[in-house]
Amino acid sequence: MIRLHFIFILLLTAGILSAQNFKAGVIGGISTSQVSGDQLGGFNKVGVKLGSFVNHPINLATRGELAMYYIDKGSNDLNSNFRIDLSYIETSWCVQKSSKGFIYEGGLLFSVLLDGKTYDIYGYEDVTKSDYYKFDIGAKLAAGIKLKPRLFMFWEITNSLPFTPIQDHPGGATYGLNKGKYNSILSFSFRYLYSE
Repeated sequence: MIRLHFIFILLLTAGILSAQNFKAGVIGGISTSQVSGDQLGGFNKVGVKLGSFVNHPINLATRGELAMYYIDKGSNDLNSNFRIDLSYIETSWCVQKSSKGFIYEGGLLFSVLLDGKTYDIYGYEDVTKSDYYKFDIGAKLAAGIKLKPRLFMFWEITNSLPFTPIQDHPGGATYGLNKGKYNSILSFSFRYLYSE
């Protein structure tokens, strides 16, 4: 229910901003993720990415964009019931550059954890391993194309920054820049502008 209220507020906000001469729209897509440091490999945790964005042109080929959305992150073991379920509200501050039919994007992310749980190999919650930090700070790179005048498709890769783990390693061990566990996400999404 909280997710539905949040999505409604985002859509309403984007509509109001669009009326104030901002380019505003909605985002909808799929996230695939893994948690670095959990001894598993592969982007096997599938989730959703839903929210809204506003952007403003800097010049003919460059825009600044602010987005806010709900996103699922975590990890999933295909050979057992072990999984990490993480739900975030995430904001993204990016610069977009258009070149030769493509849109390239880079920026920073700030996420607030809504819910974080770890489940053992039998599918039971392990409360001793569900102590995730409230915030996740990361960076992203993306590429997109315009499908129609107001519809865009984007592929993104994001990762937590080295000094901002989402959880400590067992026993608090660190190895150089590796301070704990980190979110890594590949996502595919559509962005729809309310007006051109």
